[in-house]
Amino acid sequence: MSPLLALPTLWAQATASPAGQGVPSPWLRNFLFWAFLYGEPSIVPDSGGGYLGGWLVWIRSISLLCLIGWVGYWLVTAIKERYLVRNRWYDYVALGAFFMIFVSVLLRTLEEAKQIPAYKVGAFGLTTLLSYAVVLVLVLWAELGLWRTIRRFGKAGDVLVLLGVHLALLFGLGVGYGMHHFGFLSGVTAGGKEATLADGLLLGARLSATYMGYVILLRMVVAILRELFSVRGRRLFAIARLTVHEANRRMWAPWVVLTVFALILAFTHWFLVPPRPAEMGRLFVGTLTLLCSMLLTAMVTLLTPLSLPTDIQQQTIYTVVSKPVRRLEMIWGRMLGYMFLVTVLIVVFGGISLAYLWRTVGSTIRTTEQAAVKAKAENRQRDYRLLSDQADQLRSRMQARVPVKGSLSFLDSRGTPHAMGIDVGMEQNMREPRSHIEGATAATAIWSFGIVPDPFSPATRPRPLDRRIPVDEFLAPGTVEGQLDRLYGLQSLVVQEQRAKGNPNLSAAEVSKAEQSLARNQAEVERVRGEYEALRKQSADLEAQVAAEADPTRKEDLQRQLRKLHSDPIAIEMTFNVYRTTKGKVGEPVLAEMRVQNPRTGAENVSIFAVKEYYTNRQFIPAAVLAGGGGDLKVEIRCIPSTQYLGMAESDLYLLSSKGNFGVNYMKGLFGVWLQAMVLTAIGVFAGTFLSWPVALLTTIAFFFAGQLAYSFLIDFTRQSILGGGPFESLVRLLTHDNQMSELAPTAGALIAKTLDSLVMPLMSPLVYLVPNFQALDVSNTVADGFAVTWGAMLSNTLLAIAYALPFSIVGYFILKNREVAA
Repeated sequence: MSPLLALPTLWAQATASPAGQGVPSPWLRNFLFWAFLYGEPSIVPDSGGGYLGGWLVWIRSISLLCLIGWVGYWLVTAIKERYLVRNRWYDYVALGAFFMIFVSVLLRTLEEAKQIPAYKVGAFGLTTLLSYAVVLVLVLWAELGLWRTIRRFGKAGDVLVLLGVHLALLFGLGVGYGMHHFGFLSGVTAGGKEATLADGLLLGARLSATYMGYVILLRMVVAILRELFSVRGRRLFAIARLTVHEANRRMWAPWVVLTVFALILAFTHWFLVPPRPAEMGRLFVGTLTLLCSMLLTAMVTLLTPLSLPTDIQQQTIYTVVSKPVRRLEMIWGRMLGYMFLVTVLIVVFGGISLAYLWRTVGSTIRTTEQAAVKAKAENRQRDYRLLSDQADQLRSRMQARVPVKGSLSFLDSRGTPHAMGIDVGMEQNMREPRSHIEGATAATAIWSFGIVPDPFSPATRPRPLDRRIPVDEFLAPGTVEGQLDRLYGLQSLVVQEQRAKGNPNLSAAEVSKAEQSLARNQAEVERVRGEYEALRKQSADLEAQVAAEADPTRKEDLQRQLRKLHSDPIAIEMTFNVYRTTKGKVGEPVLAEMRVQNPRTGAENVSIFAVKEYYTNRQFIPAAVLAGGGGDLKVEIRCIPSTQYLGMAESDLYLLSSKGNFGVNYMKGLFGVWLQAMVLTAIGVFAGTFLSWPVALLTTIAFFFAGQLAYSFLIDFTRQSILGGGPFESLVRLLTHDNQMSELAPTAGALIAKTLDSLVMPLMSPLVYLVPNFQALDVSNTVADGFAVTWGAMLSNTLLAIAYALPFSIVGYFILKNREVAA
């Protein structure tokens, strides 16, 4: 559930909460709301957060990393310059507090395992007070080191940042106090429980960490802006050109990649055997995009980490830094050079791949269609249907279909609603699990379109999903269905205005204005109704003429005119699987019933079709069913045979909006590979600024594999939702052969493992957000399945890639700026 969608409702409820000491003014309420959103690091919205959710996560993560880096830098400087760790009394106190962290966590673990009683001092637990004392001592020790070091070695800007950090701390505490004072804290963070002033101050301290990071981030932004004003395009171009020349001269990398691509492509059709003829397009498209991705990733991974360390080692970088070249130009210039190579290779790979696909898959489609025509001419109906289905499936994969998806929920055999259907024990894809419905019962799979509640959200706090159908894409203006939809919309508007007019609190001027608007819309209703009736009468006349016409040419012309009066039928595509409890009769299809209903107008369409396993089922419904629904629709699927189960996932049924060009869609898929290469280039250049080339190479490889193969696991790791506990507890389970579900016996080893996990997990969790989500940038499966990569998805992926690449490049700039690379 996305917290961003639930927070406004909770905020509104909190204004009337008895916990509050009065209702704040609207500007103060909004200010606290946005201050909380920009400060609370634990709010991580899911895909429902959209661009706002992504921005909040990014800016909060960057600010916290800035805080950690800034404090770490000055503390290391303080230790090196002997302002800390000088065998003074406060150093020993800080050392004792450091060891008390382990003691306090161990006591908390023992309390949770019920090995010791939970002692309390007043309203606070003993372990809680001990934790607060440890944190306070370490903060004071760090504060002492920061003030001494910055006053001695820092500039005026560093002193201002230190003052700003303390003001941010006070601001965070003030926000936490304000949220408690006005009753917001109980509704948002305490699960509805009564919150205390200590809870507000604790929240304020957590918020202040993010706010302090914003102060440091502002200092970095100012420094970067100053550097940007000194950046020149000619120098960037010169460094980029030099990078391209080095890549060709040192390793012949582009030519090696092209040669390997050509060699593999020449023999690809020898080894790629699709499991079914209809899967040929998906197999070939997925393989080609994977080949492009692997070759470009390997090239970038090998080139980028070697560039800067090799120049520094061979001292060739001196000829660059001795010129008026900015450090940021050195970073971005190299990135531009490598991305130029990647761009050229992407274009070449895309052109060769498309030609190969047209030659292989395209020729197979044409051959299959010709075989289907021949089978029909020879009256081999079974072969004709089989070959026609194969050709249709192949052609569907070589398109860019635009689906409109709904939200899936289920009714069991008793008619009770559920978020999931029956689990028959088949292997599941946890990203989108499949459920089954029982045949010949009331069990139903329901796809809901419109503003619908998330079936997986709590019933007491439903999360709304926007699954509205873009009616304008299905109902053409000027047609019978288009005018009918417009008539329904105007009638709904008239009803709303009539209700608003009856409001007794309206002034005379507002009542007069409402009456004028109502009269205007009523007149418009009559006009649109007249146009609709005229179109419907014209359609009926043409239908009668078509039925009476004997001349084929004239009849075809009349049918063409009739089609222009109506919107095209709406295609519903489905991909279901059948779980068979009995084999049944050979060749007998499994039947399913589809009921499509407009919940606003009551219009419905019922059809029965044979389920084609491993194929896309396509059914058409009249466009009039969609008219007047405002984007709402309900599609119900039932299984008819009593001995079979029908399986489906949410994306298995959709309304087909349109079809695009496959070539353009394929290049969009390769653009995802280009974005991955850009992020990997930034990581490689960043690693090369402070590591030797072997370590930089391993670091780049580690980032790629973590982001491409283990990102989902790492996210589960940060949320502590992995079965079996943290790394140390999992190690204990592995050594003792305990399963993941059972609780460990409270032995000394188990308690120590849980204690170490409690210490390590909070430290490692923020670091996971440094790993780029390469999986999100990969859209090759979408292209291979024949679905369109939308421009909105490309924009989101581009912003995501920039959000990863930009910080890496800027951190590399600061490292290179503070590193001695010239004599």
